[in-house]
Amino acid sequence: MSPRLRRLLIGGAILIVLLVVAFVGNAALTSVVQGTKFRGMLEMETAKGMHFESAHFAPITRVGLFGIQAVFGEGVKGFKTIEGMRGEHVTGSFNPLGVFLKRWQLQFLHFDRGVVRIQKTEGNPNQKPPPGPPWYLFFWPDHVYLKDVACDHADVLFKLQEKESGIHDTYLHITPNGRDFEYDAQGGTFTTPDTPQLNVEHIHLLVRKPRMTCPTLILGDDAAHPEQQVRVTGYANLQQDRSIQIAADFASLNVAPWLPEKVRPDVSGKFSGHFDYKSTGTGLETATAQGNVAVANGKILSRLKALRTYITATKSPDPGDIPLDVCQADMKLEQGALTVENLQVESKGIFRLSGTLHMARDKTLSGEVVLGLTDPYLRWLPSLEKDVFTRRDGSYHLTTIHISGEAGKPQQDLSPRITAELAKHPFTALKLFFNTTSASFED
Repeated sequence: MSPRLRRLLIGGAILIVLLVVAFVGNAALTSVVQGTKFRGMLEMETAKGMHFESAHFAPITRVGLFGIQAVFGEGVKGFKTIEGMRGEHVTGSFNPLGVFLKRWQLQFLHFDRGVVRIQKTEGNPNQKPPPGPPWYLFFWPDHVYLKDVACDHADVLFKLQEKESGIHDTYLHITPNGRDFEYDAQGGTFTTPDTPQLNVEHIHLLVRKPRMTCPTLILGDDAAHPEQQVRVTGYANLQQDRSIQIAADFASLNVAPWLPEKVRPDVSGKFSGHFDYKSTGTGLETATAQGNVAVANGKILSRLKALRTYITATKSPDPGDIPLDVCQADMKLEQGALTVENLQVESKGIFRLSGTLHMARDKTLSGEVVLGLTDPYLRWLPSLEKDVFTRRDGSYHLTTIHISGEAGKPQQDLSPRITAELAKHPFTALKLFFNTTSASFED
């Protein structure tokens, strides 16, 4: 046999062996990836890494050479920050070289839709550690490494005041940062019980124990100027120290959505401001915050029911839409109580309002505001200047109004005083009645 023929035979035999090994290895890899043991390990490592009592994945299917997919994956009964999560239509790419580092390395993991629920908790000291792998897996990879995770439609939900809040339908991208992760979200909406719905422009969070840092959080209600609206930076400590520090800047946000629903259609304007927030824990009872807010181009529209009723009943001059030349206040939060100080609202030649309001932690209201009206809006009952609006400052007749009640049902003592004054002038009261009644028939 010639040397050349011998080399060809040996090369052919090696090629056949390699093909057989590749075929057997490919079949073995498919069996491993699609097997219950690999899925069980993935579930165990997910539960351990994400602090769930258990995690579950639908049967995993190998796609192509290194691809995998599953109908869903989820973790339940979380006892740390994440209460639960679920991803649907999961696809990924497996890197076999990770085996040499004793890890099942997923180059990327993609979800069409996902939901993450976040909770306030200090952990579960009674949680039992997950069982270790069987002895025959000693030489197998012992953990799962996620290099790149993306979700096209993610909901990140949490509760505030026992009501569901969070980020809805955002694009979420998660990448490792050392042994921790970076989260990047774009698009979707942000909702809480105390704020209107805002658009999510960009949220970037870095979670690296013992601290979560927020370099970028941009929200807005005007897609044309997202960078000018809500910008938040800060951090939250995650271990024994649970302190939080946040700075927030607001610019050119619509006023109406932040007001009670009944008056939203009748008010316009844009507000801007700045707030600094600090707390030693995760609850408002440990928080302090202070800031200021000012309204630009503010207007009380002429269709406001209370305004129309007053003008119609008293036959005072109709001001039309009332421009707010000044509208600003300072705000302070301490131990769950909110104080509005240095409140100033004025429409020159019509009215002026100033004072301080306080809302306690239990939502009860208190405070005093000074209301000033000009002569044209008091002439319908001249005795008001003598008995109610008893002080004078320039063109304004002033009276002090005491505020009480609750946030949902505020009360004031001005209406009873005007009613008592009207009782002294029955003919004026009757005239007001007929004015209001005739206007309702005309409408």
